[in-house]
Amino acid sequence: MNDSGIHKEIEGLLLQSRLGEAIEKLSLQVSEESNWQIYTRIAELRSAYGYLLEYMRKGMPDPNREALYRSIVGEFLIMNDQIALLNDAGTSLYQQQRKAFKNNIGTETLRARFIENKENRDVAQYIPEGQSEGLGRRLSQEHEQLLRSTFYNLWATNRWGASECNRVYEFLADKEIPLNDRATLVSAVTLGLLQCFEPQRAIVLCRLSLSPETEVSVRALVGLVIALLQYEGRIGYYPELRTALEEINCNNSVSTRVRNIQIQLLRCRETQKIDRKMREEIIPAMLKNPHLGSGKLGVDIMKEIDEEEQNPEWKAWIENDNIKDKLDEMARWQIEGADVYMSTFSQLKRYPFFEEMCNWFRPFDSEAPQLAGIMPRGVAANKTLLGAICSSRFFCNSDKYSFCLTFAQIPQEQREMMMQQLGEGREAAQDGPDTSGTAMKDKEAELASNQYIQDLYRFFKISRYKVGFSDPFAMPLNLLGSPQLSFMIKETEAVLHTFNYLIDKEYYAEAIEAGAKYEDSNSVCDAQFCQKMGYAHQKLGNIKQSINYYTKADIINPDSLWTMRHIAQCYRLLGDYANALHYYTATMEIAPDNRALLLQIGECLAMLKRYEEAFEYFFKVEYLDPSSVRATRAIAWCSFLTRKTEQARRYYGRLTGGGKAAFEDYINAAHVEMTSGNIQGAVELYGSARSKCGSTDKLFEAIENDRQILIEHGADAFGLSLLRDLLQ
Repeated sequence: MNDSGIHKEIEGLLLQSRLGEAIEKLSLQVSEESNWQIYTRIAELRSAYGYLLEYMRKGMPDPNREALYRSIVGEFLIMNDQIALLNDAGTSLYQQQRKAFKNNIGTETLRARFIENKENRDVAQYIPEGQSEGLGRRLSQEHEQLLRSTFYNLWATNRWGASECNRVYEFLADKEIPLNDRATLVSAVTLGLLQCFEPQRAIVLCRLSLSPETEVSVRALVGLVIALLQYEGRIGYYPELRTALEEINCNNSVSTRVRNIQIQLLRCRETQKIDRKMREEIIPAMLKNPHLGSGKLGVDIMKEIDEEEQNPEWKAWIENDNIKDKLDEMARWQIEGADVYMSTFSQLKRYPFFEEMCNWFRPFDSEAPQLAGIMPRGVAANKTLLGAICSSRFFCNSDKYSFCLTFAQIPQEQREMMMQQLGEGREAAQDGPDTSGTAMKDKEAELASNQYIQDLYRFFKISRYKVGFSDPFAMPLNLLGSPQLSFMIKETEAVLHTFNYLIDKEYYAEAIEAGAKYEDSNSVCDAQFCQKMGYAHQKLGNIKQSINYYTKADIINPDSLWTMRHIAQCYRLLGDYANALHYYTATMEIAPDNRALLLQIGECLAMLKRYEEAFEYFFKVEYLDPSSVRATRAIAWCSFLTRKTEQARRYYGRLTGGGKAAFEDYINAAHVEMTSGNIQGAVELYGSARSKCGSTDKLFEAIENDRQILIEHGADAFGLSLLRDLLQ
């Protein structure tokens, strides 16, 4: 078993309350020489657990026994992670940085250096370049090095105590330090937590999630939610963390943000589907058109289409390739907040900028030193394509840097010409209607969290650093599916919102779990909710539960055609054709000439052997739609069952002679001939059926299934046994 397997095995033992076995296995993973601190701590905890067991064996009362036990398990969980990291060659950078910083965070010194650097850079702006001897560049380089080393420091140091926790929080909450720097460094805390679980790190993120600065609070909350999902089974072992989570969950703005983050995380599941569709369908279709350059992708797409609409070649291309439907779908994804640019920008992450881990998490800054000479000042207000992209809510921070760094590869003269051409008549991207107050703050937080989640997604999917981490986006990412974490989505509207999203994206099992939680908190549910729960159960094959919910929906909102049809459909799946017929018949009062309903009623009557009544419905469908293959097939089969041989032969002739026949149609037509004594005709039709399916075994399996019906309708049993040889 490899180190990863041992780590998982020990974690499983700890979470299954098999502490004795876990201690023995964990002790074998570390020696006094390799890490005396962990080795000594294991010995101390082993001794403490021994005393706990001894007191219990002697029947001595101990009200703190369970709390002590859980604290010991919690400590071993942390040490198990640490030992795995020490033994894992895949995290060499982490080990290097951990050794470099050891456990000395030095946040007071770091704070002072950041503040000093910021003050010096502010002053340097007012010194003429010729007199500063490159002071601004040196200070900028100093800032980059400081940000980089601090990021590694916060990522790789571990075992924060309460005092270190306070110092890190104060450092990241200090408004004298540039906001973008602190927002970047929040990710270092998150990465450290994802690499090795420590409750104190999670508590720092809890406290930062209450920050009045949106960029800091949102990033802290996103990181916290992802980490909790990764370590959901551990929360109960750290009461101080549970208390911190309950405290922030009482904050209304946090609750709203958690709801949005939950949907955004669930939406990440769609990214791979969208990415595949973009690469395989949308982008190739767009590249077929000589009038549409790839540069138009994603930038006011529908406006570009409208501008080209009068060009006959363009219009024909759209109609022929169904590209407008594809672009409409892409526009809908964008409006929903889906990540549609993963495919586009994944190849643009090879610049030296992305060689630094911290740069994957930097909020976009048009004045960042890496963009010097690329971005004009005040780009957010600049009416250019570049300005539109850099101010757009559709692009995450990482992709904005990619775009600008790619733009920098174009020669200066051509770049300026492009900026002018693309700027003519183009307004900067607008993110939506103006809002104010709380609504604006909520919208700002929602956009920030969506962009940050996309930044994280790119880091864990395509960065060179991904090998050192477990991919959090491979998890279900569903808070409601976790008994330990479902309390974080406490509002019934938030639960309903999540339920609706899961239904819409066809995650039916999880939707049912979410729906059950919603029911627990609501004594009365509306018809639409009951319909969706019924639909989810039906999709999973839970037909009886499905009927239960559909019936509730029918009681709440009677005469719903959709509900009654689905109840009937479920009864058909159960083979209860009498009840199915009852509901199908009721729907006819609402839609008397609905051909699908007429066919379904006829089929139920046929299954109940009420063939003459069934004919009435099948003939009505034929009258309304003479080309209905389904009606033709139903009339033919019922004619066979009622021994109306000529009628059956005529209708099967329509199918086999019109090129619309399926494998079963040839077999059934052959049955008609076989039971009427026309052996030669039967053999020919059975041969056609075999040609249709390409398998003799499949043909005779179908014949054998119908054997009893054939004999009842006059076929010779002995003759049936000779069919295989007749077909040779």
